[in-house]
Amino acid sequence: MKNYNQILKSLAVVCLGIFFVQCSDDDDDDDDDTLQKTTIPLFTESNLSLIHNDSEKSWHITEVINKYYDPTYDLEITLDCVTDDIYTFSAMEESVHIDYGEVLCFEDIDDGIFTADHEFFESNLLMMDASKGDTIYLHFARGYINEDQTAQGVTFMYYALAELSEDRMVFYRGESLYLGEYDEALIFERVE
Repeated sequence: MKNYNQILKSLAVVCLGIFFVQCSDDDDDDDDDTLQKTTIPLFTESNLSLIHNDSEKSWHITEVINKYYDPTYDLEITLDCVTDDIYTFSAMEESVHIDYGEVLCFEDIDDGIFTADHEFFESNLLMMDASKGDTIYLHFARGYINEDQTAQGVTFMYYALAELSEDRMVFYRGESLYLGEYDEALIFERVE
């Protein structure tokens, strides 16, 4: 009879243990689903072919993310001024060709003394080993100059590639570690 009581106690302890472990596993699975994040990957030179299609490919910016936006800073780039621009990436050169749309980024700069008469743009797509690691970067510079060429302003930045598919790419800057958690980013979609 002693063995029978010992077996029942052992069986009860095992069942309770399984019950508690099972409840604990369910809770962990729910937390993993809501908290699971994907780290921003590094891209190799072979990924450039998705950007320029081994010839050339045109894109336009569909979203500008800037959590540090300052409306008093004349050189801020907003979606309004880049959404109708066309960016053409080529397999033959690092520089990116831009066709400006109707709305320029700095056309409203006129304080009575200085007017931003001409807007200029420079961009390069390159492999670079920098703060984010050896990956694809977009050098993005845009600025203005007055008619007399006596005053100018320019903003330039390097953005690392974070996401890439046939129809969409995201370049970001800042301390982001995970996809979708960008402080500053340029989101491009392929032009049909």
